[in-house]
Amino acid sequence: MKHIPCILQIILVTCIALTACTNEIPYNEQAREPQLILNAQLTAGAKENYAYLHLSEGNRIGRVTQGSLTLYINGKAVETPEEISPEELYSDLKGTMDNEQFEQLLRNIHFKKFCITSELHPGDHIRLEAIAENGSYHVSAETTVPRPVESLQVDTALVYLREYWGDALYRRYKITLKDLPGEKSYYRLGINHELRQQITYWFYNYDAEGNLIKEQRDTLITSVPATNIINREDIILTDGHPHNYNDEENELFPIMKNKYNLFTDSQFTDASATLKVYTPIYNNTPPQFINYIDYHNSQTITVSIYSLTEEQYRYQKALNTLDDENYEEVLMEPVSIPTNVTGGLGFVGADSRTQFVLHIP
Repeated sequence: MKHIPCILQIILVTCIALTACTNEIPYNEQAREPQLILNAQLTAGAKENYAYLHLSEGNRIGRVTQGSLTLYINGKAVETPEEISPEELYSDLKGTMDNEQFEQLLRNIHFKKFCITSELHPGDHIRLEAIAENGSYHVSAETTVPRPVESLQVDTALVYLREYWGDALYRRYKITLKDLPGEKSYYRLGINHELRQQITYWFYNYDAEGNLIKEQRDTLITSVPATNIINREDIILTDGHPHNYNDEENELFPIMKNKYNLFTDSQFTDASATLKVYTPIYNNTPPQFINYIDYHNSQTITVSIYSLTEEQYRYQKALNTLDDENYEEVLMEPVSIPTNVTGGLGFVGADSRTQFVLHIP
C-alpha cells in the first residue's frame, strides 16, 4: 500500500470528519505536480453517503472547478452522484450574514462535494472513479464492504467520574459485542445523542386592526451535540493500557488517546467482549424566553459498532495519532497516511454498522 506524504496530513485529518479544508497547507517548500484528492467514507445501509474532491498544488490546496464521479458496485456502474451546490453546502449560514459576505463565502469554496444515494450492502465490491478539470485528472479507488457484527447489547447507568473540579455525573455504557468468527476483525465505536424538545407556548401578535392576539403554538427543537466518549478505563480501547484521570493529566508522561475509538479483536478473537465507556449527560432545558404552557424533552442514544477493513483501520489509526494533542512530530516517529486512490491521493473507505438504540424520556 502506498502512503500519502506528510504534506497533505492536515487536510486528510479534516476529511475524516467529512468536512473540507480551504486553507493553504505549508507542508513543503518543494514544488510538486498537482494531484486530485478523493475522499469518501461509505456506510452500508446509509441513505446518503458523501465524497469530496480537492486539488493539491505544490504547497497549497487549489480549486476544483469541474468534477464528476461514477460509482461501480460489483463491476457495474450504478450511479453518477450529484454534486451539491455551494448554496446548499452553506444554506444554514444564509441569513446570518449580509448578501455580499455570503457571496464571498461561496466564491472561496475550492472543493466539490457529492451525494451518493445508492444503498451499499456487506460484501459489495466498491469502485469510485473521479474525473476533474475536463479530463486532466482521473483517479479511482476500490474497497469491499465488510460484514457487520451480528449481536450488540448495551446497559447504561449514571455514575460519578473524577474531573479536575471534583466528581461529576456521567452516563456509563457497558457494550457487549460478539466478534466476527474466522477472520481478523477491525472495529470502531460510535455513540450519538439526539435531543428533542417539544414545547407548547403562547405567541402574542397584533391583527390588522391593532388588537393583541394570543395564540397557542407548538414547536419541536432537535439538536445533535458532538459526543465525547471517555474510554480510558477500557482495556480493549486502550490497547491493554487502561488508566485514570490523573494519568491523563500527567504532563511528564502524556498519553496518546484513542479519539476515534478504534479497536481490533486481538483480545477476544472469535469470542464476546464488553466495552466500558462514559459520555457526558446531555440535558434539555426549556428556553427561558418562551412563555411555555407545556414542555416535554427526550433523548435518543444510538450506540454503533462499525466493522472496518484493515486498510481503513490503519488509515484512521494514523489520523488518530496526528489529531492527538500530545503528538509531537519532532519528538515522535513520523506518521505516514495510507492512500488507496490510484492516480491521485486520498482514501475511500467502506464500513458496516450494527446499532443499539436507547430512548430516554
